[in-house]
Amino acid sequence: MPDAPPTTFHFTHRRQVEFADTDLAGIVHFANFFRYVETAEHAFFRSLGHAPHAAAASGTGHHGWPRLETSCRYHRPARFEETLEIGLRLLELRTTSLRYGFWIFSLDPAADPAEPTSTSARSAGSLLVDGTFAIIHVALTPSPPFLQKTPIPAALRERLASFLPPVSSLSPTG
Repeated sequence: MPDAPPTTFHFTHRRQVEFADTDLAGIVHFANFFRYVETAEHAFFRSLGHAPHAAAASGTGHHGWPRLETSCRYHRPARFEETLEIGLRLLELRTTSLRYGFWIFSLDPAADPAEPTSTSARSAGSLLVDGTFAIIHVALTPSPPFLQKTPIPAALRERLASFLPPVSSLSPTG
């Protein structure tokens, strides 16, 4: 993960920290950040016209997106009633899987009294968490093997590919 957050995202999602998300110290339990990112991921898929866990076109099963790998760096805590913005950026697209980066920011200027007020809602100082998720597209079947990796649907793959630079621009010569 780069040290500085990107200036633009492929998708953003906002939410407020609920009381149930916090511990006795009044801060968000670390595992809840993964729930926030997964909620943003589902909203991203829906914005592309693709339900995150829908029935397959054939009607014989469903599909899903299990996690292959996660990483997360915590910069500072979030607290009850803070407004958060989760930014997602697609980093890699493969036949059956993808990897994206996430960044979670506090949009509350008074969230950290030691932090100077910034004119940017997404200043580096408001960054709470960043990390990556690698997920795989699977068919969910009623009998073994239950989870079968399957290619990302063509329409969704095309929409996702539009977020990435052309392959030729990634080559060292061009």
